[in-house]
Amino acid sequence: MTEMVSALSFLPGVAAAMVVGADDGLIVEASAPRSGQAAAADQRRHTAALAAYLYGKVGRASNMARLGIPAFMRLEAEGGQVCIVGSREVVLVAILDRDANLGRVRLEMMQAAQSR
Repeated sequence: MTEMVSALSFLPGVAAAMVVGADDGLIVEASAPRSGQAAAADQRRHTAALAAYLYGKVGRASNMARLGIPAFMRLEAEGGQVCIVGSREVVLVAILDRDANLGRVRLEMMQAAQSR
């Protein structure tokens, strides 16, 4: 798991990466905060919990629609994006700046989830 988080956190535009428990939203592994982001750890706990919650809800909706398990989720906002990929009992979460290369981040996340 450390390798997944480390590889993602070094991609340009990735503000934070973490592995989160799918059921409880607790952080299993997280990238180090960027310099000058002392409050980032507290924000990450909330982001982790919300990401796990969203992944669970979208998974249920996807199953009800008979589409299967969601492969990749992306929330786009004014300041950036949150990307989520499920891998069994954990979800991989990346918080991206606006200028991040979404294609590269998505590819890395999908490969990490498949290799787990």
